Amino acid sequence: MDVSVMERTAPVRVERRRNLVLRERFAAAQTLLKPLLGTADSQNGTAFYRAMTRLQNAYPDLTGSEIEALVAAVVRTFQNRQG
Repeated sequence: MDVSVMERTAPVRVERRRNLVLRERFAAAQTLLKPLLGTADSQNGTAFYRAMTRLQNAYPDLTGSEIEALVAAVVRTFQNRQG
């Protein structure tokens, strides 16, 4: 048996994300925002503003940039599932 094959191991996966708090809150944010952003027709400026306000009320410890990133991630998920 070839020794070089036996010595191979799977590469260690290094977490590249820096803000793990957003990752932890993503599922809850998705549930919270589904009524506002769950359909393509509801994804407009007013709905985005309301979504950011709703997340800011739910998570007052997050910064404005973190709120925007979380809303964008949730919107992307809804868009990918729709088509």
